[in-house]
Amino acid sequence: MEVKVKDIYNFLDSIAPFDTAMNFDNCGLLVGNMDEKVKSVLLSLDITADVINEAKRLGVNLIISHHPVIFSPIKKLSFDSVPGILVKNNINAICAHTNLDMAHECGVNTCLANAIGLKDIEPLCVEKIKEYKKIVVFVPENGANKVIDAMCENGAGKLGNYSKCCFITKGEGRFQPGKNANPYIGKIGVCEKVPEVRVELICPKDKVRSVIKAMISVHPYEKPAFDIFSEDDFICEEFSCGLVGVLENEMSGKEFAMLVKKNLNCCGLRYTEINRKIKKVAVCSGAGGSYLEFAIQKGADAFVTGEIKHHEILNANKFGICIVDAGHFKTEDIVFETLKKFLETEFYMIKFYKSEDFTDGIRYL
Repeated sequence: MEVKVKDIYNFLDSIAPFDTAMNFDNCGLLVGNMDEKVKSVLLSLDITADVINEAKRLGVNLIISHHPVIFSPIKKLSFDSVPGILVKNNINAICAHTNLDMAHECGVNTCLANAIGLKDIEPLCVEKIKEYKKIVVFVPENGANKVIDAMCENGAGKLGNYSKCCFITKGEGRFQPGKNANPYIGKIGVCEKVPEVRVELICPKDKVRSVIKAMISVHPYEKPAFDIFSEDDFICEEFSCGLVGVLENEMSGKEFAMLVKKNLNCCGLRYTEINRKIKKVAVCSGAGGSYLEFAIQKGADAFVTGEIKHHEILNANKFGICIVDAGHFKTEDIVFETLKKFLETEFYMIKFYKSEDFTDGIRYL
């Protein structure tokens, strides 16, 4: 079975929607062609010259990274730059950054919270709200599957990790074709009674137009009947850049820091000791120090991140919150084992590798 770059892109979009990325970000297919056939895939936190050499050695022609290989606008492209090397070697690059941070089941922060062993996980703060509308279309029974498929292929019917979600109700449609009509069913001037189904699907607000266009293109009727329920916040999905949960057993700051070090396989980390036991923990992967304020608001006893500034540590001390700075690399690289399993399940015919050559190069004395 042939797998193209767009197939993998669409799957990533279903589990970590690219349109949930923050406005400053640059995510998606940043180098390459959607119609390129995929040989094999390498997963890496960043794309560097060493990672490209690893991809070449493995026969890989698609790299999926967390950090964007192109972040700021490019005014010129040199052959020895990382994007230039990718192009020269016909290697595609899909980058899933803040959208992967906030993904629900396979998100970076979800993987971080799970690795630490947090339970009863909830959002630290809501960064994005994805609004949905509900589309209702009426179609003869024998045309329902074709209409549903077309709408779902264009973005409707997705709910969490499920696709082609819809509700179907049987009923009777009535209409009388006018003299200029070209009816699919019935005769001009005769009132018809037709077995129809009412199909209901949710649809992201920004995809309503394309979904309606797709529906009309395959609907058997000359003039389909449909409704769009457009009440504000009819349905919405929240995405958070950090999470908060509780430990099964409370522990001291040092014990908790040792737990994080072991579970994230850190060579070393920074932490602050506090005078109370730790039970409630907030996490924000990568450069998450600025999210300390939300950890304070949530009443967290500890805050785990990958980068935090001096004044933020002092603020945490003021509120008696234990800080665990486990490093940018260790708090984010943890996502790839989970993401690899998701991809391998969906694309069993493709070989996926996790980069062994890329590290942040940090050493501890």
